[in-house]
Amino acid sequence: MRAARGKNRELEKAKKLFRKRKYTETIRLLEPQVFTYRENPEFYHYLGVSCLRNGDFAGAYSYLKRAEQLEPGRTDSLLALAVVHLKRMEIQECLRLWLQILEEEPSNRFAQRGLDTVKDGAADDMDRFFQTGGHHRLIPSAGFAVTGFLKLSLAVFLALALAAGAVLLLYPRLKKTASANRPEIVAIALEEGEGAVDSGEKAVFMLTEKEVRESFDHIKRLFETYRDNEARREINRLLLSNARRGVKDKAALFIPHIRTPSFADFGESFSHQEVAGFPPLYEGCFVRWKGRVSNLRVTDREMFFDFLAGYEDQKVLHGIVPARIGFAAPVDPAFAYEIIAKVVVKTPGAFSLDVVSIHRLGL
Repeated sequence: MRAARGKNRELEKAKKLFRKRKYTETIRLLEPQVFTYRENPEFYHYLGVSCLRNGDFAGAYSYLKRAEQLEPGRTDSLLALAVVHLKRMEIQECLRLWLQILEEEPSNRFAQRGLDTVKDGAADDMDRFFQTGGHHRLIPSAGFAVTGFLKLSLAVFLALALAAGAVLLLYPRLKKTASANRPEIVAIALEEGEGAVDSGEKAVFMLTEKEVRESFDHIKRLFETYRDNEARREINRLLLSNARRGVKDKAALFIPHIRTPSFADFGESFSHQEVAGFPPLYEGCFVRWKGRVSNLRVTDREMFFDFLAGYEDQKVLHGIVPARIGFAAPVDPAFAYEIIAKVVVKTPGAFSLDVVSIHRLGL
């Protein structure tokens, strides 16, 4: 009984994250529990819709189909599944689901909106329709966390009052950092007049005093524009340079603030050629690559395989990289996949991948 209550608390925590629209965190919390919750339709619903909101349509399809099997006729799961079918250009199937919903709930505005979308031709340019987020209007919003709502409102008013007083007292300092998007990054700074270079060190990257300081400032600018992946590469460059130990220690303070990207917000990826050329420069960076899976090995808690980077169409192989997945995911070597993974370096000339997101291509 105690274990069951613990499991329920875990699912409730995921629901709160979902209502706060923290879909990536919801997925990270739930995916490792697939085997534990294998008969729970609510679990699969929240996991499937989170994948859908994050742009992982393959994962959304797998989880929402399971939710439908466990609880046929659940409206919010069917609405989300209809959107996945629309993405797959399975028009008859999404129409069938919307009509099924309207038969039970004639006033369901999301199902009606779906029918109107197809009827009006709004989804004719499917890529543009999904890229502009049109599909989000076809499913209910995540809602909001009701718990403590009145307390939160009171806290907001109190915070505004305190902030007004603080602005008057700290205006000169605030003026200097007003343009900073991430205040936690602003606090990490080099001391003025302090030497930044260790003149006696031989390193991979030999930088001048000016270049070290410019590199440090560049890291902060990258963070402030949410280009965390590029910032991590620049951090690595400083750590591999002749910068003084104190500078390297401060550069390392940036690392805990690096966000894990999702398919919805991942920018341009480093190529396999770049990473393989000098892995230490890309340690801890994230890559988004397409390819295939080979030599799949599954344990109770992890999956290991060789990722054939660039081989998704079975024409060009960029390289074979050992990979690990620390959560349950549907992986079949017969299909091509796209992954987001962190680069792990154990020796200077070799690297592996720690996969954080995966979806099957063609879905």
